[in-house]
Amino acid sequence: MDTRSASNRVQAKGRPLSLDVSWVLSPLLALPGVARGVVLSRDGLILGGSADVTAESGERAAAMTSSVLGAARALCDGLSNGVDGEVVDIVISAGSGYYYIAPAGDRAAIVVAATGAVNVGALAYEVQLQVQKLIKALDEASAARVPGVRA
Repeated sequence: MDTRSASNRVQAKGRPLSLDVSWVLSPLLALPGVARGVVLSRDGLILGGSADVTAESGERAAAMTSSVLGAARALCDGLSNGVDGEVVDIVISAGSGYYYIAPAGDRAAIVVAATGAVNVGALAYEVQLQVQKLIKALDEASAARVPGVRA
């Protein structure tokens, strides 16, 4: 099942999303070894995905990534006695390669799957660049919905 509708928006349960931020994945997918990715809201809803991510797998990845981020935040907060609860990134090493997760502010996150051939340092750098662009786009979209507020 393709996640794109005729208007090139990601679909969640058959409905196009009002804000598709799949574009944030394009520079990451251009990196050698990066296979696919998903952009998700903090509460685990899919906001965008690479073309080969189905609605079902994207929703599952978004929900699980949200859970992993929540657990990582709790771990950092607990082990630092509440001093350093911020998670910058998470790298999961798996048999097939890596899963790189990065929160984008307090509203979203990016997760990408990469083969073992990926340059993890280059991936980390590019993800953080895209995180900043995503935060800005979400801020602008939020401000556009609230009368009298400008980003």
